[in-house]
Amino acid sequence: MYSSSLDADVPVRYVNEISVSIPFLKAVCYEDQAQVHSVKYVHGLARAFEEKGGHIVENCFISSVDHGEILSLHYDGGLFEATHVIYATHIPPGVNLLHLRCAPYRSYVLAAELEDDQYPDGPAYDMEDPYHYYRTQETNGQKYLIAGGEDHKTGHEENTEQPFNRLENYLRGIFNIKEIKFKWSSQYFEPADGLPYIGKLPGGPDNIFVATGFGGNGMIYSHVAARVLSEKVTRNPDPYNDLFNPARVKPVAGFSSFVKENADVAATLVKDLFSSHHLLEAEKMAADSGQVVKTGNESVAVYKSAAGSLQAVHPVCTHLKCVVTWNQTEKSWDCPCHGARYAIDGTVLTGPSTRNLDKIEIPVRQL
Repeated sequence: MYSSSLDADVPVRYVNEISVSIPFLKAVCYEDQAQVHSVKYVHGLARAFEEKGGHIVENCFISSVDHGEILSLHYDGGLFEATHVIYATHIPPGVNLLHLRCAPYRSYVLAAELEDDQYPDGPAYDMEDPYHYYRTQETNGQKYLIAGGEDHKTGHEENTEQPFNRLENYLRGIFNIKEIKFKWSSQYFEPADGLPYIGKLPGGPDNIFVATGFGGNGMIYSHVAARVLSEKVTRNPDPYNDLFNPARVKPVAGFSSFVKENADVAATLVKDLFSSHHLLEAEKMAADSGQVVKTGNESVAVYKSAAGSLQAVHPVCTHLKCVVTWNQTEKSWDCPCHGARYAIDGTVLTGPSTRNLDKIEIPVRQL
């Protein structure tokens, strides 16, 4: 990191003290960093875009795109037409080789008030596994310690409250915490080789582009993507084409067999109706929780409300047929393969899936 920064003409130096009271062997300091209020910043960009004649349409789910010189974008309310499309959507929808080269992760964050006002005077990151980061945020005169980490692959943590618990226990060993005020988790996609994929969508026409695989560096790479993709749309020379080119990833051997295998498995997992066996298993579930209930070779994704009512959906992700898992913290069905997420009723929350989970009829019966 140190030598690479120097090679890139970034000022960096070794230091003997840091703003967080944790033991360390070596530490480097980057001077003259800035802290940006991301929401205010994005709102400023939006205003500037609209002042230039741009239009922002919200709550508009694009279900499909017809290729051609003029692209047709279908949504529930009708049709958009465009000469170029950019998927800046965490991960592009549909089925694409990039889904096999971007791993979905969830990250956890706590905001805490401290008893002694010993807030870090700058952001700090450790190199533990899993790693942690620390910074200070002041809002309306109140300071907060913002600390995060405990990342894991989406759908691979059985109890999604545990990362929060581990993070809090870790922080209480370092800081004099008065109260945990807020907590949240978020999702990001980690690229296979450490660099994002920015450019023409592999396998797509020349007028569809993508920006994905930002890891935890969305603010930085969003600016890189804006520069690279604006050059591509306007057909100007792009000095970073080879560096970020999504086509630098060759097709994975066995991709077709991967899809077929998962589709075959999915075909044996679900039935059209919620069976009495599933109902008996659902009766044992805790209120306000979800579970993939299995009986024999059948599986059903079931949510039990606080009042005891049930909702059931097919547990097979509509993207590439992996089986979803329940996220108790976010109250969502998460795909452990490519990061698609669904609401309790199966509605798509996060791509790459573009189709909801199929609902399953539940026989009328009092629990």
